[in-house]
Amino acid sequence: MKRVRVPAPYLPVFCRELYQLVRSGIPLGEGLAMLREDETDPDARSWLDALCRFIEEGMPLAAALRETEAFPAYMTDMVALAEDTGRLEDVLLSLQRHYDRQLRMAADIRGAVAVPVTLLAVMVAVVVLLMTQVLPVFDRVFAQLGVRMGAVATGMMNAGAVLAQAGTALAALAAVIAIAALVVTLAPPLRERFAAWFRRSFGGRGVLGQMAVSRFASSMAMAVSSGMSMEESVDLSARLCGGAKEIDEKTGLCRREIEEGGSPAAALAKSGLFSGRDCRLLQLAERTGSLPDTLEDLAARQEEESLRRIDRLVGAIEPAIVVITSALAGVILLSVMLPLMGLLSAM
Repeated sequence: MKRVRVPAPYLPVFCRELYQLVRSGIPLGEGLAMLREDETDPDARSWLDALCRFIEEGMPLAAALRETEAFPAYMTDMVALAEDTGRLEDVLLSLQRHYDRQLRMAADIRGAVAVPVTLLAVMVAVVVLLMTQVLPVFDRVFAQLGVRMGAVATGMMNAGAVLAQAGTALAALAAVIAIAALVVTLAPPLRERFAAWFRRSFGGRGVLGQMAVSRFASSMAMAVSSGMSMEESVDLSARLCGGAKEIDEKTGLCRREIEEGGSPAAALAKSGLFSGRDCRLLQLAERTGSLPDTLEDLAARQEEESLRRIDRLVGAIEPAIVVITSALAGVILLSVMLPLMGLLSAM
């Protein structure tokens, strides 16, 4: 049977539905059957059918979720822990908030990146149009009048001619890149390999590294509050935010410190995942027994800071794109208009 992954936007919804079923005391088999009857999407019905069948066979919820192969490993691990500790209701609610936060962050990042990318594409298209179409027309007109354009405009026109001659090759290269991107997107194994390579190379730096720390703190808060030991919490959280070399090294150091008997707050501080101020908060939280709540607050703060950094970066990129491309367009027009003005004044 074909296995369909649950779309990311549906994960918080489904966690909320499971939470309501557990809280109301409705047997999971009956509740999932009701959800299946109301579902109109064929892909969702496929994994709901499988989930209902496994539940009817007597499987625990975590085992049934894992058997469908439709849910993230983090979710199935957390549900298994919740079933062991008797805190399924709390964990399902925490999972809903966790996936809601991940969706909100992804949407904010897409919105922040879309504007400068679109602006850059429009500005580049305008400059290329001036270089390849407008300047040659003025050059021919000036040649008939016995006037030459400025050196800058001539150089840009020559560059435009080179671009025009290489247009077929550039179009072929763009088509190859687009096809390769489409293949990677549609082929799950290739997509996973590319995502793993990207995380390994860039996922531990800058904004991406801060986002990984946010996921680590959030999952640590959820795991610790669910009754998981610190060693198990670090292992589970490292799997969620891992993949980047820098993050893996820091989480590995944290795990070794805890295994050697160090306190959780000291291990988190020594790992370098958090700043000095945050480490002091963790040490105070450990003494007061509020470590899960503090980790959740740190996760929210890291997320907000990463979004602010993205906004600042976008706020710096957009004016730079406008200034550079406007300057190029202005230089081109001045190089054309100055000879024309000189010709008109001579007449």
